[in-house]
Amino acid sequence: MRETAIVAWGVVRDALHRKVFYGVLAFTVILILLVPMLPSAELGIQVDLMREAALGLASIMAFLLAAILGATILPSEMQRRSVYNVLSRPLRRWQYYLGKYLGLLLVVALSLLLVYVVMLVLVYAKFSILNPALAKALFTIFLEAALLGSVAMLASVRLSPLVCVFITALFYVVGHVKGDFLYQAMNEAGNGPFIRGLAGFFYYLLPNLERLNINETIAHGERVFRVGVGEMALLLGMTLGFTVVFLALGIRILEEKDL
Repeated sequence: MRETAIVAWGVVRDALHRKVFYGVLAFTVILILLVPMLPSAELGIQVDLMREAALGLASIMAFLLAAILGATILPSEMQRRSVYNVLSRPLRRWQYYLGKYLGLLLVVALSLLLVYVVMLVLVYAKFSILNPALAKALFTIFLEAALLGSVAMLASVRLSPLVCVFITALFYVVGHVKGDFLYQAMNEAGNGPFIRGLAGFFYYLLPNLERLNINETIAHGERVFRVGVGEMALLLGMTLGFTVVFLALGIRILEEKDL
């Protein structure tokens, strides 16, 4: 795995030289720091709103990083033709692809870690509350970014970066509305057989990304229900299952692609 690790670290170094990476990260941190300027309310409610807003910003940041990096890390090397130098070494295409993906995950993880520290310090400085449970929400945000990154990379093997970002965003939206919109469309008697069948196809094909959205629950102190180890394990299993499929498809397409 040494070769794969080298490729992964190359993605991190490349991200550190991209203005878009620093722009997304700085914009997120600045907005989180401005969250305390929200309209004042009862202390408990204000803490909840602050945590929920900060987690929402972290979700947006993770989505942008996963979509942009996933859509560009392969095409950028293909355009510069540096991919030929990399693959001319004793490095198989699946190692190259997996290394790029792991590098993407590392960039997202480091960014979320920084945001986590900022959120902990900010909440403690303003309300004298230490809230390490925020890590649960950030972990599910990371899982969603990991899945979205695998989708973006799969599309990037054949399509342009702009189209890949669009596909990833569409996947994100459909994955979040499938539990409500697609389920209703699939069971609505007024819809024709084609519409019901199409809705059912996407309902069972796509993951329910809304299950990964525990921001509100965590922000409000898990008052409605607690997110335990079992629930986190199920979310991890769901994400891994879909991610492995998308990675396998991407590797297969890259293996067959004429470079």
